[in-house]
Amino acid sequence: MNLAQTERNALAISLLAKGPEAPTLCGDWTTKDLAAHLFVREHKPGSTVLSLLPGKQDPAEAEFSKALARPYDELVKEWQAGPKGLNPWRAFDSIANGMEHFIHHEDVLRGALKPGDDIIERPLPAAHQKELLRIIKLLAPRLVKSPRPIILQPVGLPRVVLHDKRGVADEGGDVCRIRGGVGEIVLWVSGRDVVDLSFEGNSEGVVRGSF
Repeated sequence: MNLAQTERNALAISLLAKGPEAPTLCGDWTTKDLAAHLFVREHKPGSTVLSLLPGKQDPAEAEFSKALARPYDELVKEWQAGPKGLNPWRAFDSIANGMEHFIHHEDVLRGALKPGDDIIERPLPAAHQKELLRIIKLLAPRLVKSPRPIILQPVGLPRVVLHDKRGVADEGGDVCRIRGGVGEIVLWVSGRDVVDLSFEGNSEGVVRGSF
């Protein structure tokens, strides 16, 4: 199975094991809040589009409330089964959900941790590591802003250089180097701080987006 499929099943198992009231790395969201988000995003895609239109009601928020009112195990299992019929997510699952499922799985697994706590990094198949590397190459330039070059060095994989306006060399001075597992780098790029990474050089002014 690809990364999106593997992480969907693993995330569902973790959600059920943790129960509906466990903390996550998604702000104040509990595991049930996260499960409701995943369900609405995938099974009610039209509500997100409608929420962008003028009006007093927010269709996405209404669907989120409905999802929260459902039995937790039922909600998780229906999401785990994946989109059905003519749902557009069926076509984009492998492309769009690899990062989504991986990050939110770690949000659940690390929900009770704080920055600096010991982390047990999950081993990932080589094929999934390569998928995460492609995600970094695609999204990191958009999510990470910096006044200087950043060198992302995932263990065992090619480095990714961001904001290389002057031609960065390995021995360059005014750069920020970040080393660690490819999954840890994906989490950091997406705004998470509960990660196991080493930082070298100048990180002043580096700003990450949120995912």
